[in-house]
Amino acid sequence: MYDGMNKLVFDPDILRPYTLNKYISMERANRYIASKAKKTATNYCRAVVMQAMVDGVAFDWPCVVQFNWYLTDKRIDSDNWSFTQKFILDGMQNASVQGRKFLVNDNMVYIRGLHHDFYKTDGVARLEVIGV
Repeated sequence: MYDGMNKLVFDPDILRPYTLNKYISMERANRYIASKAKKTATNYCRAVVMQAMVDGVAFDWPCVVQFNWYLTDKRIDSDNWSFTQKFILDGMQNASVQGRKFLVNDNMVYIRGLHHDFYKTDGVARLEVIGV
């Protein structure tokens, strides 16, 4: 989803099955299940990033990646949510539109820091990712 600003907007309800504790459970149960989950989560993130690129979103790399979490409840710990940054960054690297990549590499040359802020909202749950 894209809302007109230079940011990426993800749906936490889609990312919820890929939080840290759930991913660890998948790994312990069967590595192939976890591998499929990683691929599914990364592909969702890639699709969001590609649509944002079509809509004109671009980050000025290198930058700090700011994750603003707006959640409707506090049942899942912040460290479990922040684990999904792995899938988001991989999706950013895999996203390409007309031969132009969104993010060349998620190493320290391009990403100067990762910051997460969490808010309780009565509105729509969302994750806003901004390059600052």
